[in-house]
Amino acid sequence: MVRIAGGTYTLGSDGGYPDERPVHRVALEAFLIDRYEVTNAQFVAFLQALLGDRSHEIRLVGRAAPGTADGRVIQGRDAWLLMEDLAAPRRQTLVALNDGDSRIGIEGGRFVVQPGFEQHPVNEVTWEGARRYCAWRGARLPTEAEWEAAARGRDGRTYPWGDEPPTPERAVFGRRSNETDVVGRRPAGATPEGVHDLAGNVAEWTSSLHRPYPYRRDNGREDPETAGERVTRGGDHVFDSAPEKLRGAFRAGFSRAVLVGHRHIGFRCAR
Repeated sequence: MVRIAGGTYTLGSDGGYPDERPVHRVALEAFLIDRYEVTNAQFVAFLQALLGDRSHEIRLVGRAAPGTADGRVIQGRDAWLLMEDLAAPRRQTLVALNDGDSRIGIEGGRFVVQPGFEQHPVNEVTWEGARRYCAWRGARLPTEAEWEAAARGRDGRTYPWGDEPPTPERAVFGRRSNETDVVGRRPAGATPEGVHDLAGNVAEWTSSLHRPYPYRRDNGREDPETAGERVTRGGDHVFDSAPEKLRGAFRAGFSRAVLVGHRHIGFRCAR
């Protein structure tokens, strides 16, 4: 993890989308944030630890190879943790392994990653799955304010690396759906503090409810039990991620439904 200094940070933009307004200042305590987005391999370790010896009770029916299973079926006592089911919204699914965009599958009673994608950012994780993973690590999701502070710094830069426009050397964007890349492969796009991939690759869950700016921590937006969409930040890899969506202040345009996983959304942890 990387330490982000405490202090007053500028959030929002008067020149961007309506929900970025108004520009305002927020005082934050020092915090730590993951240097890289959480990978498929790391999330598999969490699933294996969570389910433990019960993993043999979960099996993949149909195509066994992860990342190739359109219409895959998962069976077993704990299968509901691993599949989207909009008909049962009270069940807190962790990840949508029944979605063909997931790079994680089950072989021989154990969770495995599609070969070659171990160090790619995990996707198809629900907000609850991201939150539970971070708690398992003794961490938490970053607030929206913390995420923007880490991306823009004390100087309020436009992009994580500065004010220069995005290039393929700085960020993973403008690609086909689910064409992610290994985390941390573009050091030119890291922040001065050394946080990678805050723009592009996958958008990232935060702990915050999607509510208008200015950001106020004490107005209920950080209540984990309140229903509603949660903010995702950071741009993603898909073809319609224009450079303006990679700005540190951009907070609109991504899927935010918490009960399902999304092919273009991952996360990182804070503490």
